[in-house]
This record gives sequence, structure tokens and C-alpha cells, in this order.
Amino acid sequence: MWTKYALVLFALVGVAYCYPQGRVVNGTDTVIENFPFMVSLRGSTGSHSCGSSIIAPRWILTAAHCVYGAKASSISIQFASTELNANSANVAKVKRIIVHENYSSTDITNDVALLELSGQLVYNYKTIAPVTLPEQNFEIPQTTEGVPGVLAGWGRNYTGGPVQTILQEVALKIYSDEQCISLHNNETTVDNICGGVDEGWKGQCNGDSGGPLLYEGNIQLGIVSWSIKPCTTPPYPGVYTKVSHYVDWIKENCDSCV
Repeated sequence: MWTKYALVLFALVGVAYCYPQGRVVNGTDTVIENFPFMVSLRGSTGSHSCGSSIIAPRWILTAAHCVYGAKASSISIQFASTELNANSANVAKVKRIIVHENYSSTDITNDVALLELSGQLVYNYKTIAPVTLPEQNFEIPQTTEGVPGVLAGWGRNYTGGPVQTILQEVALKIYSDEQCISLHNNETTVDNICGGVDEGWKGQCNGDSGGPLLYEGNIQLGIVSWSIKPCTTPPYPGVYTKVSHYVDWIKENCDSCV
């Protein structure tokens, strides 16, 4: 049975894995106008580290593992941008980091965090707009067919590959809880949601962490959390934090964010 410790080891030894020709991991080029809530989380050097999404003019939603142990002064976001650029003018500083109080870096549970910006973003609803959050405890139909979803981000094309500079999107299947838990040999919980394709080789990779799994266009059902390495290895779909189980927490921890 896979364990999360084994996944880390597999990630370390699998970087030379040869991918089948013609297969897609992180999808195709897209533009920020299709995902105006997408932002890039940046480290102190201005380089991309994780995906994130706008939920309010001064609030950003991301994964806890992206910011756990970090200082707010050391990170920023790039917004309203299709292309990553360390010298972009579309950069906002982070004032405060709120990591879920029950986040476990060992078990990778409650992998959700909020970033409060120093200032406010101004929506133009073309390149800057909020993502839509689901209702608390919303669930997709629990069928073997799952439902269609979309992942957007700047993550790597494959394990060990380069971070993309142009925003990517890929169409995925969102799996039922039963399928998600079964495919990952009970390593996930009902607080997770899975996204991928049955044949593999499409979905999240390093650099997509914290980004949104979308349903019906702009409803964020998932936050990229973890995956088996090499990225998108079948039959293991990517694992996301199930946003609908944390909407109340989001409301409790930021003012006027939903």
C-alpha cells in the first residue's frame, strides 16, 4: 500500500522517469482572462512557488504546505498575468498568513491557508476577479462517471521539468470520494477530492500546489495538495483539499471574504 512517505521517496528517485511521447501533464496554454482569479505565489526572489486564487479584494486562498513556516514579509503574489515575470508590476505584498490550525505536514491534512494582502486588489472582471466558492459541505454527484473539472496553473510539465511561464489549463475528471479513497489505497479522506483522467498523464505537478480545481467554470472545489510521483502516474489522480469542507473556516478567519 502506498504511503505518503513512499510518495516522497518515489519523487526523489523518479525524476529521470521517461514519459510516453505525446502525453500531456499540465495541459495547454491559456490566458488570464479565462481565469482572472489565478495568482502566482512568489518567494523572496520573485520566483513562482505555488498557485493561489483570489477570493476577495485583499484575501487569497492557497494550500497550507505552500506557506507553512514562511514569513509574510518574504512572499508576494503576481496577479492579472498570463505570463510569470519576476519583474512584473502586477505584484502585491502579503500582510498576514493564516494556516489552518489543524494542518498536519506529516499526514498532509487540512491543507488550506489564507493570505491577507497589504492592500486591496481592484476588480476589473477581465483580468482580476474572485473565484466562486461552493456552499459549505457541497458534494459532487457520487457516481463512477464523476464530473468534468479544469485545473489551471503554472506547474511543471513533468516531474523534474521546468516551471511553465505561460498559464496552463487542463480538463480533468473529478472523482467520487469512494473512487478517490480506493485509488489511493485509503491514503485520502472525505476532506480530499481527486482530479485526473483514468488513463493518467494529465493533471497537477510541482508548482501547481495551492491552485484551484474548478467546476462549472469558476467554482473552486479543490486546492492542489499532493500527488504520487512521477506526476500524473496512472491510475493515481491528483489529490486536492476539498474546499466545500472549509468554507465555514474561511468565513471565520477573514472578514468580508465570501
